Amino acid sequence: MPVDWDIWLVVTALVAFNIPIGVTVWHFRKLTGLAEILGDDSDSDAADTTEQQPPSALAGILREKTPEGRPTGALSYSRVTGLIGAVIVASLFWIMSNVSIAVAILNPSDLPNILNGITKLFFVGAALFLPYAFNQLKSLVQ
Repeated sequence: MPVDWDIWLVVTALVAFNIPIGVTVWHFRKLTGLAEILGDDSDSDAADTTEQQPPSALAGILREKTPEGRPTGALSYSRVTGLIGAVIVASLFWIMSNVSIAVAILNPSDLPNILNGITKLFFVGAALFLPYAFNQLKSLVQ
């Protein structure tokens, strides 16, 4: 049975493209919830006590801020939903990047059609961040 080198090339390219994502997933493998990322300060009466870790940089990003830029300590739900949206959009971009890499190697003539379709998806993803951009412009004007 002859070896199909195009398939091996696709597999190699996709593995190389996805290694950083795998490393990131491996880094976060022990997280069980958003509270661990946010550095929840509440006392729990759970039977097993885990060691307390300082709040992460992400916890500071997801907190409300005063107009001067100082954190208030309150969780910003708009920032949390923005984070969730960013993760979803990044996942879509990642999936479509994998598809584009495979198509570029196996059937390059189909790539322009796929990229034209993906462009619309990227614009919709960028539009999700318009409320945040307007909020930042509003705070600059004030």
